[in-house]
Amino acid sequence: MTAFLREALPVAVQACFVYLALTYLLFFLQLVVAAVENLRRSREERIEDYRLLANSRFTIPVSVIIPAYNEAAVVLGAVRSALDFDYFDHEVIVVNDGSRDDTMAVLIREYDMHPYQVFYRRTMPTEEVRGIYRSARAPRLLVVDKANGGKADALNMGINLSRYRYVCCLDADSMYERDALLKGMRLAVADPARVVGVTSVLAVGLHPERQGSVRDAARRMDRSMLINFQHLDYQRSFLNNRSAWSRLDYMLCAIGAFMIWRRDVLVEMGGFSRDFTCEDIEMTFRVYERLLREGRPCRILALPDTLATTEGPAQISALVRQRARWQRVILETVWHYRRMLLNPRYKTVGLIGMPFYVITEVLAPVFELGAVVTLVLAVLFHAFDFGEFLLFLVAISMLNAGFTVAALFVQDRMMRELQWRDLLHLVLISPLELIAYRPWLTWARLKGTIEYFRGRKGWDKFDRNVRQAALARAGGAGPP
Repeated sequence: MTAFLREALPVAVQACFVYLALTYLLFFLQLVVAAVENLRRSREERIEDYRLLANSRFTIPVSVIIPAYNEAAVVLGAVRSALDFDYFDHEVIVVNDGSRDDTMAVLIREYDMHPYQVFYRRTMPTEEVRGIYRSARAPRLLVVDKANGGKADALNMGINLSRYRYVCCLDADSMYERDALLKGMRLAVADPARVVGVTSVLAVGLHPERQGSVRDAARRMDRSMLINFQHLDYQRSFLNNRSAWSRLDYMLCAIGAFMIWRRDVLVEMGGFSRDFTCEDIEMTFRVYERLLREGRPCRILALPDTLATTEGPAQISALVRQRARWQRVILETVWHYRRMLLNPRYKTVGLIGMPFYVITEVLAPVFELGAVVTLVLAVLFHAFDFGEFLLFLVAISMLNAGFTVAALFVQDRMMRELQWRDLLHLVLISPLELIAYRPWLTWARLKGTIEYFRGRKGWDKFDRNVRQAALARAGGAGPP
């Protein structure tokens, strides 16, 4: 066995190097495409007449849906920001998904909610509806109180009740820019026949409701290193990856925290599925699979604008649970829609998008674990050179930092979101991400892969940061 391991060690090292080189090549190519796309979107922004779109009576109205499960500490911030959208006509539907805390009581008290009788088509089956309430203070606001069924079920209830052609799905733990809906709908109304979905960029914070607008000049970034690393991770993912996905028409995930869909498409799909760990990635793939298979026009686009700040986990354990859940749903979705892989019928989704996911997400835990094993074996067999290893570690750290700084440059050029000292802080810590943050993501992906093969589908919702410590913790079918 020892002789076999000695002979296999160089092969394993070469395999890891090939995988690493292929991954970075894919990321670099996406970065180039994303740069072109972000530049184009930036030019469009400068000439777009948003005032006309915001005030025009011909602007298409939108139903905004906010599912909430045990969100008493944060739900008011999300609802306020949704009600304050700078948009001509929109309704806000909050679906309380059987919360066991004070979510419903907080909404009733804050917005003076009263029972309301309304006819709606039960297009999609959901758990029992206990009551529907309308606000005496905010005429646009409806609140649905229903039995717990998970986020997908809550969203389906919101779709049933929605009145308008487009629905915008938000998260109850996020704060949104006043122009978020306006900017998202700009892409939808520009090409309503082909554009069926729109998503955008998120920032990460400890307490989004306290930070205010991401465009507020007085806004200061959280100094939590874990939150900072998550922010870097999000910006790189959105501005380097999703912008390229949007440009090449293989958007792989319209994120649940901000996704605009044509309502008729969601109804045709039968609503969001409760059979998957998360609803957003699966719905994105399902829309592509159905519409492209039938040869129908289909585009799902991403804006390069930061339109919301979402709450990020403040503890490593919570981060690992969150990212393990993400890994599970990626594996579930890729396997379920495996027929699309390398199938020319599905155009760039099948020929580029799915291979990218397989290489960078599905296979990642295998090679990451393999790299750790080869490192251990190299030490045991005295084939480890600390100097070469340190040099390699520094080189990879700087390469990762290069991708990160590119995303920060795009963000700063387009939004001027951060003060210079905060921007400098992020640039300086970016090389540390590989050793201080990435190992936890590696463990999370490995954990999520193991859980996938064990058939686990739980949400593993993390407790709200600090301010939620006094609230009761509850279980259920799953949070929204």
